[in-house]
Amino acid sequence: MDFQLSDDHRMLQDSLRGILARHSGEALMPALQEAGVPQALLTEAEGGFDGSGAAVALIFEALGRAGASLPLIGTMIGAAALAQGQPADDDATIAFADAEPGTRYDRGVAISVDGDRLTGRKTMVAGAEGAAAIVVTTADALWLVAPDATGLTVRPYPLMDDQRGADLILDATPAVRLGALTDFDAVLARGVLAHAAYALGTLSAAVDLTLDYLRTRKQFGQPLIAFQALAHRAADLSVEVEQARSAVTNFAGHLDAEAPLRDRHLQACKVTLGRVARLVAEESVQLHGGIGMTEEYALGGMIRRLLAADTAMGDADFHLERFARGEPAFA
Repeated sequence: MDFQLSDDHRMLQDSLRGILARHSGEALMPALQEAGVPQALLTEAEGGFDGSGAAVALIFEALGRAGASLPLIGTMIGAAALAQGQPADDDATIAFADAEPGTRYDRGVAISVDGDRLTGRKTMVAGAEGAAAIVVTTADALWLVAPDATGLTVRPYPLMDDQRGADLILDATPAVRLGALTDFDAVLARGVLAHAAYALGTLSAAVDLTLDYLRTRKQFGQPLIAFQALAHRAADLSVEVEQARSAVTNFAGHLDAEAPLRDRHLQACKVTLGRVARLVAEESVQLHGGIGMTEEYALGGMIRRLLAADTAMGDADFHLERFARGEPAFA
């Protein structure tokens, strides 16, 4: 398998780096849309021009490294799902409502279906405020809910990864069934890859920040990196990040493989990223000392984004259990 980026992907990567260097905050999303970055996350059949594992991985790794918190993953999943019959506007934000309160990662526990009506709750829905459409998961299907549908209540709040999210309360809310979960397993797998690649970018940024601190901070007249024990711990972090990179690369390369093989790589990737994310979070704080625990320092936001990426669409423990039992990623 060739893991080298194509010329088109190198051009996309260079363009994305330039955008992230020039834009931030509220100006970032319009700049990405103008450059066609969201369309690169979709296949031609979905109204985009790429949608490959390589494109998804390089885009979200760059966003993670830059600390950009955007509701782009939900929009990607929603646009790909809607493309089968109800394409959305290119610049529209689509919220993806997957997690349910009071449950682990089992879908359909806190939400029920009666004909074409949904009743229950969804939680931590990024981008729900102002979304043009909401794609909701139930036990075995995906549904489309209009943001102004009757019986729908949106309760917004800030998320730990610096995005805006919301709880959704559905009370016999009308919805359109898009299809079974298994019809969209490839689309959902793309979403998992996006979360993993975003975590990889954040991991890389956290380790780079830690290494820079160790090279700059001095103790007893020497930089901290000169002390062997700290140097070994820093080296271990760099090795772990490369392990995570390999897992993301393998998953990206098998995104279009047959479902059983793709799911094994998906679960292995999620498990690896979750383990490495926790290790990097803990070690980075310890190697920084007291400054690593301050809210104002950049490391705090990185750790929050790492933890959020780990829990999205099933954490490491959840996917490890499914891997051990030979179960599909989505059922």
